[in-house]
Amino acid sequence: MSVFDTIRIAASGLTAQRLRMDVAASNLANAQSTQTQGGQVGQPYEEQAVVFQARQMGPSFADQGVSAVAIVQSTRANTRVYDPNNPEADQTGFVNYPNVDVASQMADMMGAARSYQVNATVAQAAKQQALDAIDLGKA
Repeated sequence: MSVFDTIRIAASGLTAQRLRMDVAASNLANAQSTQTQGGQVGQPYEEQAVVFQARQMGPSFADQGVSAVAIVQSTRANTRVYDPNNPEADQTGFVNYPNVDVASQMADMMGAARSYQVNATVAQAAKQQALDAIDLGKA
């Protein structure tokens, strides 16, 4: 595996984890959104998740990176809260809130941030290794 393969693999991880953080941030930002983007009342935001897949990044089978293949909607049911004073309540006084689990989204975001940090460290180490090899060649 070359240094460039290592950097490509780490870059694929950086891209994947950034998308994972973006989706978690969107989920957290919309955790209380009771309308769709189009403003449709009664249809709250639906939690999303990223699906990843291994991707061949070099000539060897061991040179596998990662890529996002889909962003899927959660299958959990929305939360119904009785709040007849809410302007978005239905005829029975219930408001549909998103199915976003804030605690799991925060944990997912922290995991993605840590994975991003590890991939950045790998890319930096590979870059430093290439620079050290160049310096050895000069001597």
